[in-house]
Formats: sequence, structure tokens, C-alpha cells
Amino acid sequence: MEKIAYFSERLKSAMAENGLSAADVSRLTGIDRSLLSKYLKGVKHPKVDRLRRLANVLYVNVDWLDGYDVPKTPAPMQLSPLENDIIVNFRGCNDAEKFAIIEFVKKIRG
Repeated sequence: MEKIAYFSERLKSAMAENGLSAADVSRLTGIDRSLLSKYLKGVKHPKVDRLRRLANVLYVNVDWLDGYDVPKTPAPMQLSPLENDIIVNFRGCNDAEKFAIIEFVKKIRG
């Protein structure tokens, strides 16, 4: 794999395509807003766990987000019927409901 782009460029692009602000991404990933700002400016590079969280929220391949020459969209995951049902219902929610669900899940998982 060859790196062809900067992480910060890909992060900005994926955020714009998903219509997400830095505040949205911070809230969805749990990454501190000041740290996310450093990622966007290209001052810092995320550790693997944070890179994965960002890729999941932005619906992109982790390696693509990191600047590598790979397909942008992640390979399809095999989901159980329960996981699929959760996703279908989640997609039907408005943004406020989605944020409430995410906060609820974080709370019950400790």
C-alpha cells in the first residue's frame, strides 16, 4: 500500500461528505475537540484506536482515512439479524435521536 494523501485532508473530506462538524465528530467518537482540531490541522496523527473510531463514524476504510491508496468504503461487514435491525432503526432516527441513542449506549456500557 502506498500513501497518497495526508490524513488531515482525508478527515476534512469525509467530514464534509457526511455533513459533520468537528463538534459532531468529537461527540460521536469521544475524541476531545482540541485533539480533533490538531488532527484537522495536520499537527497530530491519531493512534490506531482513535483512527478506527473516526473511520467508523465517517463510514470510510481506516487505511483510506490514513491516506493510503485503497478503496474509500470499508468492506461490508457480516451482521447478525439483531445488528441489522439496530442499524435499520438507527438510520430512521433524526440527528437528535441518534445522539441520544449513542449517549445511552455509552452510559450502559460504562
